[in-house]
Amino acid sequence: MTRSRVRLGGRCFGFLVGAALAAAMFLQVEAPSAAPAHCDFLARLAEAPGYPDGIVLRKNRIYVAGPAWGVDVGAVPSEIAVFHPKTGAARGTIPIQGEDLAAPHALTGLTVDASGRLYALSSQLGLLRLSEKGHGKWHQSVYAGPFPDTLLCDPAEPSDLCSLVTKELPPMPSDIAFAKDGNAYVTDAAQATIFRIPPGGGAPEVWLESTKLAGFYDLQGARGIVVSPDGKSVYVTVSYAADAPWEGRVYRIPRIPSPKEADVALVAVFPDFEGPSGLALGEDGALFVALSLKDEIAVVDPAGGELGRFSAATNDDIPLDGPAHLAFDGKGGVFVTNQAVASGLSDHFAVVEVDVGDRGRKIHPPKVP
Repeated sequence: MTRSRVRLGGRCFGFLVGAALAAAMFLQVEAPSAAPAHCDFLARLAEAPGYPDGIVLRKNRIYVAGPAWGVDVGAVPSEIAVFHPKTGAARGTIPIQGEDLAAPHALTGLTVDASGRLYALSSQLGLLRLSEKGHGKWHQSVYAGPFPDTLLCDPAEPSDLCSLVTKELPPMPSDIAFAKDGNAYVTDAAQATIFRIPPGGGAPEVWLESTKLAGFYDLQGARGIVVSPDGKSVYVTVSYAADAPWEGRVYRIPRIPSPKEADVALVAVFPDFEGPSGLALGEDGALFVALSLKDEIAVVDPAGGELGRFSAATNDDIPLDGPAHLAFDGKGGVFVTNQAVASGLSDHFAVVEVDVGDRGRKIHPPKVP
């Protein structure tokens, strides 16, 4: 087994993970017990770029974006790996064009529209749209972006566009969710911001800046995002809260033109350095949350509170290992991307399928100009 190396904010993330786990043991905060569930290995990702992040299921294809933000993959371009959802057979890759491979680069959140076009978040290029041209060929264009690098807020010089975090970091677009009207919402894990992109694309607009979305120092803040079934709210995970880094949180925000900090409502707290990441909607609207440092999937009531958890069974070939993002298979299971952040085992870079007894909310992608 080879071990991977992860860097975040110029520091070795393995050190931060180790410190987080040690602190959690010291605090002895008891998390809900997780029910063991069968975890089927579906497909392994290449070691380079590795670190799979966003995932989306479209008809008979699974698309997986990578690498995640904050990892050192050298001069290997970001890509979208394609697999068959039943067999896990590789169906090619979609390499990203135009990156500066000498600089940090990542491909994180991933979604699809009604026409089957993919939308992928590039840390360098912005929100990319990829249209299939046949025979495994894809056309890449910039739908929105790049995302602005907001400066730290200075109390002496107030600005409408400044970052509320405590350490200046480059933009970290993390996840994307479309609403039925074609508006797209993008979390920035480094800048305590959610951007809105209008139907048809264009420059990202700051939809909400809030200290509640900030991460602690150089740890990730706002991470996963989904739109509620009725379209009236969005739900967002914060991996390591700025005011209590051992806490991860889920917030609900009304989908109004200009929400304020007071509109951001707490839904659930993960108190034990559990690193909540990607979100997916269950059949009845429950929130399924990947816990990247706990190697579990939590189920959260959108009205507030936690309903239960799933963990991989001990005899699974590849268990949950740094789960990042989720996509329901429509048959009672959920596909999960493994980043192997804490273990560092690159042969755990994979898509696994966990039996959760939920078919997931049937989502109709929007028609986008």
